[in-house]
Formats: sequence, C-alpha cells, structure tokens
Amino acid sequence: MIGILKSMAVTMKHALDGKTFTVEYPEQAPEVSPRFRGIHKFSQERCIWCRQCENVCPNNTIQIVMDEQRNGEQYNLHVGQCIYCRLCEEVCPTDAIILTQQFEFTGDTKHDLVYNKEQLKNVPWYKDLPDPLASREPDRGAWIGEGDGEIDYQ
Repeated sequence: MIGILKSMAVTMKHALDGKTFTVEYPEQAPEVSPRFRGIHKFSQERCIWCRQCENVCPNNTIQIVMDEQRNGEQYNLHVGQCIYCRLCEEVCPTDAIILTQQFEFTGDTKHDLVYNKEQLKNVPWYKDLPDPLASREPDRGAWIGEGDGEIDYQ
C-alpha cells in the first residue's frame, strides 16, 4: 500500500508541474533524435550492385534483381516489413543506402508499401527528402570520394 502511494505521489508531482511531453501532431512536428532511423534513401548512381545490403537484411526488406551480366536491373524496397536495424547502411561500401529521419509514410495495405526504384521517384514524401549525406560530417566527402557533381537519390 505504501508503494502505491509513493508511486502516485511521483506521478502527481510530474503531472502538475506544467511541463508537457506530448506534441500536437500533425499540427506541430515532433523533434526526432539525430540517431533516429527512418525510411531508406537509395542512390542508383552510387550503387555498385554488390548486393551486400540484400544479403545482410534480416527480413528480406531489400531485393535486387540482376541480369545475366550482373548489372543491376531493379531495386525493390519493402518499407512495411523493414525493422530499421541499419545493417544495410553499415554494410554499403559506397553509401548508396542511407536511413533518413523521415517517418511519415502510409499505406492502406502492406502491398502499398512495396516500391521499386521507379516508383520511389514518384512518391511525394520520398521525393521531398533532403540529401541525407549533407547532414553528416563535413569531411565525410573526402573519404567516400564524392565528386563535385550532384547525387541523384532515387
């Protein structure tokens, strides 16, 4: 009984201090942590089609279709089944896949959240994502070999 009263006292102390912990979403955008893992951003120009991302994915979120000459033909992303573990980003040698801070995406069924690279170009919430590498360390371009050209993320 004393434990319940102590816990209720702590709860009431925090409830009545005037600080709010909730955000009126979607009118007010919530702050996300810099380490937040959101939707993938894929760059076909950077990708060397090594398929390491596909192999390391624990639940087959990423599927890469290759032709006879081992050229990448299709990049499929199953957003609805991704667990956002970031293994694909860590294993990519060219930073072709990066997890962004975007968390606003919807679908009526799980099939609505399956995209190939052409479909990703036309998704409104995906097109408007900023370049995720721009928010990283300023000297990152020196060791991944970025040129002066613009990177087109798909």
